[in-house]
Amino acid sequence: MKRIVLLCLLWVLCLTAGLQAKELKIAVIDLQQVVRKSEAGQQALAKLQAKFDTLKKQLEAKEAELRKFKEDLEKKAPLLSPEAREEKEREYQKMLREYQAQREDAQYEMKQAEQKALQPIMKDLEKVVKKMAQDEGYDLLLEKRMPGVYWTSPSIDITDHIVELYNQYRRKQSKK
Repeated sequence: MKRIVLLCLLWVLCLTAGLQAKELKIAVIDLQQVVRKSEAGQQALAKLQAKFDTLKKQLEAKEAELRKFKEDLEKKAPLLSPEAREEKEREYQKMLREYQAQREDAQYEMKQAEQKALQPIMKDLEKVVKKMAQDEGYDLLLEKRMPGVYWTSPSIDITDHIVELYNQYRRKQSKK
């Protein structure tokens, strides 16, 4: 019985040895870097940076106003009556809450603006990557910053190639 099993196993090995195993074609892409390096991504990021700078200036002005109010309150506190001091403290707390709400609103606004600016880029990138993978015969493409990807060889990183293809795609789209 053992002899039959051994012969069957050898026969299967001989048959499979004749078959060639297909080599997998795998690559990684750093999508954040594609966005930063691509022409469309750079334009979108520049617009986002301008919006961020505007919101930051507004917050800094509010913060300076709040700081000045607090300093004035600390200087004048010994001269104020307890009721007046409590009123100023309430006013300061109200200003602080308004500042915190304004800061949270600004963060939310920036997040929304970022999603709005990057969504069409990511949609187009998906098309470009899928077409490239099919045209060039890739079996697996991974996002470099994906959980579980700890290290990749630079030889399989095709980020720069994707940037070039995406820039070409965008130029064709703009000509239409």
